[in-house]
Amino acid sequence: MPHCVIECPASIEAAVDLDILVKTVHDAADSTGIFTPGDVKSRLKVYQHDMVGGRKDDYVHVTIGLLSGRTDDQKKALSSAVARAVCELLPNVHFISVDVRDFCLETYSNRASLDRLAGQAAPARI
Repeated sequence: MPHCVIECPASIEAAVDLDILVKTVHDAADSTGIFTPGDVKSRLKVYQHDMVGGRKDDYVHVTIGLLSGRTDDQKKALSSAVARAVCELLPNVHFISVDVRDFCLETYSNRASLDRLAGQAAPARI
């Protein structure tokens, strides 16, 4: 946790290497100190068909999902850190946004939680 999902148009690749964009978001989230090192997960969705304000334009939107329990101040620090890092990376992109959303702890499932329910140890991370 968290999951950082980056969305942007294919045209953004003319402005930045997409791996660098993913690393920038990932490192910014990791640098907040809110999460255990190694827990940040980041991925990118590139769109071919999109519009901003009724026209084609570059944008980057990051949705960050995390388990409930963080304070509003922590979530604001996270969104600000990620937004600031993307703005610095892409100074000519005017539409940059970050949204932090809580996953409901009571209903969220992953392999580790399923293994705990079954009484098994979660597989070691590689």
